[in-house]
Amino acid sequence: MVMKEVGSEFSLLNLDIGSGIEFPREGTLTFSGRTAIEAVLKEVPFAKTALLPSYCCDSMIEPFRRAGISVDFFSVNYQNEFEVDIRKKADILMWCNYFGFKNEMPDFDGIVIEDITHSLFSDIQCHSRSDYLVASVRKWEPIYCGGYCSVVSNFCYPPKYFLEKKHLAMYLKTQYLDDHDKSKKSKFLPEFKACNAWLADNYSGLGIDDYSRTYLTRFDIDKHKKARRKNARFLYEKLSEVANFLFPIEKMDCPLFVPIVVNKDRDSVHKRLTENEIFCPIHWPHPNANCKSNLYDTELSLVCDQRYDLNDMERIVDVLSKLLFEKA
Repeated sequence: MVMKEVGSEFSLLNLDIGSGIEFPREGTLTFSGRTAIEAVLKEVPFAKTALLPSYCCDSMIEPFRRAGISVDFFSVNYQNEFEVDIRKKADILMWCNYFGFKNEMPDFDGIVIEDITHSLFSDIQCHSRSDYLVASVRKWEPIYCGGYCSVVSNFCYPPKYFLEKKHLAMYLKTQYLDDHDKSKKSKFLPEFKACNAWLADNYSGLGIDDYSRTYLTRFDIDKHKKARRKNARFLYEKLSEVANFLFPIEKMDCPLFVPIVVNKDRDSVHKRLTENEIFCPIHWPHPNANCKSNLYDTELSLVCDQRYDLNDMERIVDVLSKLLFEKA
């Protein structure tokens, strides 16, 4: 029997018509989250230093490097609970919400840029005292590109080369999911990889494309929120005896993923899930920076998005329970 693939990149999906996403403040849709951060940093040319979380993606750091802003890190770690320690001073604090779970922002005497990528679908998307907001929208839905920043600015249209390549990657994955032809998988994976590599070096000054903009104004966000919350609650219920969740379920709003902490050989668990066609990402690879968090080597993100139902969640539970029991 052919196993259904769970996770990984989005394919081209039918549009569930609804009200679309509402952003918390007036702003601009950008090419990516990196583009959004870059746009905000242009609003604070006086800033020379910034504090970022020690648990973050390198794409969050890169715009600061390009802007010539010196970056330091505040501590984000996991012991028996998620811990944040901000004691240092800087011109800018980059605050990150994690995975769609509620967390309180500490007081900070300076400019606060809040990355709301993980809380975009939450009932409370941002903290009221943040000066600027940024996000990578494409993490949530099957769009070619997409970011958001709470500043109004003009951006160039993304190049045809990228849009055609991303469409091809998503189209080939759609075909693969329909007929499980392994030859198609060997074709779409390099296309996605090429798109991500191109984006990493060419995000500056670009806006969103028409297809992605239209999608974001029309998709059924309420349906997708409901699916994510239902799937996540199922994972919490069924894995409560074997999994170490990064956050208690009481802090859940609308999850991007359900993060767990695997203290013993996380990479082996990740590999075995992949062998079972369950593609749960790791957030994140170690950034190219001197920042330290024990989560880089222990975190695993369980897929819970609107592409899947409780049967898919049951499969994750069955495979993961056996793996975690083996590691216990």
